[in-house]
This record gives sequence, C-alpha cells and structure tokens, in this order.
Amino acid sequence: MFTLRKTLSGVKARRAVLLLLPAALAGALVSASPLTANAVDVVTVPAATLTEVNVPGTSPMSATAVDLEAAGYTAKEFYAEGLANRYTGAATNTFTTATLLDSGNPYRTRVMVRYPKPNKFNGTLAVEWTNVTIGVDFEFAAAEASEYLLREGYAVAVVSAQRVGVERLKTWSPLRYPAGLSVDVNKCGVGGTSLCPGDPLSYDIFAQITQALMDNVGGANAPMPGLRVKDTIAIGQSQSAGRLATYYNTIQPLHNVFDGFAYWDRSGQLRSDLTVPAISVNSEGLGGSFGGAGWTTSEYTRKWDVAGSTHASLYGAEYIEAISARDLAITQFDGQPKTFFAWIDTSPVTGPHACAKLPPFTTVDVGLVYNKAIDSVRNWYKRGTPAAPSLSFVINASPPGLPVRDADGKVEGGIRLPQFIVPTAEQGALNGTAFPCNVSGWHRYYTKEELKAMYGTHGRYVAKVLGVIYPLVAQGYVLWTDALAAVRDAALSDVAK
Repeated sequence: MFTLRKTLSGVKARRAVLLLLPAALAGALVSASPLTANAVDVVTVPAATLTEVNVPGTSPMSATAVDLEAAGYTAKEFYAEGLANRYTGAATNTFTTATLLDSGNPYRTRVMVRYPKPNKFNGTLAVEWTNVTIGVDFEFAAAEASEYLLREGYAVAVVSAQRVGVERLKTWSPLRYPAGLSVDVNKCGVGGTSLCPGDPLSYDIFAQITQALMDNVGGANAPMPGLRVKDTIAIGQSQSAGRLATYYNTIQPLHNVFDGFAYWDRSGQLRSDLTVPAISVNSEGLGGSFGGAGWTTSEYTRKWDVAGSTHASLYGAEYIEAISARDLAITQFDGQPKTFFAWIDTSPVTGPHACAKLPPFTTVDVGLVYNKAIDSVRNWYKRGTPAAPSLSFVINASPPGLPVRDADGKVEGGIRLPQFIVPTAEQGALNGTAFPCNVSGWHRYYTKEELKAMYGTHGRYVAKVLGVIYPLVAQGYVLWTDALAAVRDAALSDVAK
C-alpha cells in the first residue's frame, strides 16, 4: 500500500525558490544546502478518498461561525478515508527523519473545507490540524487569521486527525458522524474521552487528506470545483502546533507534501537542516507560564514572540466562543454543556473559578502577526524572500526559560503591537497559576476618563498607534493592509475624545 523512492528532503520547497533565481545563485544555494548529500527514503502519499457529507437535518460540528457566503466562500464537509502508515521515530523533541513501521491501517474521519470562487483563489491551500485539548475539534489558528485568509483568497481545510476529536464527533451527532468513523488503530481508550497515546495514524491522515484536496479531481464533482491548488501551508495552534512540529521534524522529509508551516503558539524547537520555511508565532501567556521560550531558529525557521499576547487573543477567543455557543460542544466533568469562555473559568483541570481575574484574554491582536507569518511563509517558498528575523522575548538564565520583566512587570523583547504599547485596556498575559487561566490572561477596558488622562487628545492617541505599527510593517512583522486598518480603527474610535 506504499512505495518508496530515493530523493532529497526539501526538494519541493527548494524548487520553488531556485526557479526564480539566477542560475549562478541557484547553483550556489544547491551546493550550500546541508541536505544535498543526504538522500532519504520518501513515502509516496496517496490521496484520501473524500465523500461529501449529506445528512439532512444536521450540520457540521465546530464549523466556523463566520458568514462565508457573504465573503464569497463555499463550505463543505467530507468523510475522508484511506490506509495509513505508522512510523518509528515520530516523537516529540526528535530531530531525525522517522522510518516506516507498517502500512495498510484503515481510517475514516472528516475534513471541513471552505474555498472561494476560482477567480478569487490565490492558489494556496491552508490546512489546519485541529486542536483537541478541550476534547473537541477547534481551529484556533484559523481563528486568529480568518479575516486575512478570506480576504486574500486562500482555500482552507480543517482536518480531524486525532482520536479524541473523532470520538467526540460521534457522541455529538451519531447521525452525522456514525460509528464507522475511526482513527484508532491501536484501540486506546474506552469512552472516547482520553487522548490516544501517539495517535500514530494522524500524520498520514493529515497528509493524505491534503493530497486529495491538492489533486482536486472530479471536474464539477471535485471537492473544490474549478480550483487549481498550487501549494500548501500547514497551520496549527498549541497542542496541534506540537503535532505539526513532530511532523516537520520527522515526517515532512518523508512526505514532502507541504511547502511551508505557520505555527501559532507554538512549535518549539525545529530541526535546522530542512529547507522548508516555518514560522512560529508565540504568546507571552504560554511562554510566561511554562517557559521553554529559549529554543533556537535557523536559516529556514523563525520564532516571533508577541508581547502581551495570550494563548488566544480576545478576538480569536470570541471566534471560538461563537462556535461553541452555537454547538454546545464542550463538556465538563459535571456532564453539562459549556461554552469556551465557561471552560476557561471552570476548567476540568482546576475546578470552578480558577482565574484570578475576569474576563480572560488580552486585547493584543496576535492575528496581525500571525497573518504576516502565513504571508511570509508563502512569499518565502514562492519568491525566495526570507521572512523577517526571529524576534524573541529576553529569556532569564534563572529561572531558566522564563521571560525577563521590567520594573513594571512588562515582558522585555518580542514584537510589541499597538495594543501593548498604546493600550485601551489594563491587561496582563498571565492569570493565576493553573491551566487554562494562567495562559489566558485578563483585561479591563479603561474608562473614558482614564483614556483622556493617558492620551490627552484623540489625535495624540491615533498618532501613537501610527508610530508603533508602521515601523512593524517596515520591519516585516505586520502586513501593510492590516496596519492601515489598525490606524483607521484608531481614528474612528472615541478614545480620548
């Protein structure tokens, strides 16, 4: 059920760069590549079989609540099935290519797809590995970048690759998601609530579904009719970013399916000998609570830390809250449905009211940076333009891995957005000591009187926003379009009026 061929890892990503370079420079890059002498066995990735879900009276679980029709997008959901491989060496903090263990392992899961009209399609498919920490599939990466992805004409796929998410689908709607859905080759767990150790089929599931969408065969009956997919970017947040880091480090050289990777909070250490661009955007909330922020980057990887940001921005969290409020898909130990915000305050890990301050999350719009990360990865492999340099928090030697803070408690270093430097809310990226509150932060909007005292005049406030965000555009950490929108929003606000 699989074939092997000798090739060079990173060829796909490198090819897109070399075609755009002068011959002499391209030759120099090839000769300088650390991979040209190290051939690896590459697994041919077959396309999953996709069957559109058509169950009257039901709707997809955890689908975006954004009005896609108004954005000119079509949304579909498919069952996806195939035969997956398992691998030896696909493990966290492993920086060598995995090897094939066995093949022919059946799976059947689902993928949600949204795509624009052909004349609006930019040619790129962004594929999210859903986060299942809460016990249900959620698209935390797309939540931060949704406006950008729709604005720029990406096709987006959201893949259920792990057991805990698939099992929750079946209990939420047995009619739409029948018992035949399974990614559980090793039969771990009993009630569908515990994480499957390793989720060994997940890597092939993710890649095979992506391959099916890239092929997009079937004419008028294709998954995305009329679209020609030219390239793909893998995206994911937190738990799923960790899975994608393992994929990048151990499986990507075998599969060679993805052209680039954009992680949101956070990839952790990535190997340095691949030529596939990867950027990890990271929050102060996670780094400030758990440390480990001192990992290094290399020629084709970047690490962008965002000061004042939380494990989801307030805006990304509101995106997820709209989904969970509609679907009531989150369940606590008491067996009662809870929304996402309720889960933060009444975590099954810490019990009720674990947050030191409410409401959670900060107003720091990490999506401004994550948009640029996706855009930069795409420009990198398509045009050969490297992303802006890594920009990290200043890290303590003791305690190791935690960010340094100034006399006011503010983190030092990192990308410093207007909402952090020119705030309209008192806020903090940390919130007590227990997960998930500790990574979720808090905010309190300033009163009109406080804002007037802080900025004096409305014009002065707008000028300060402009003075912070335009240099970030010049430095390569924010898109020009997003900066213009931020200045416009500041100008239209009533701050300090």
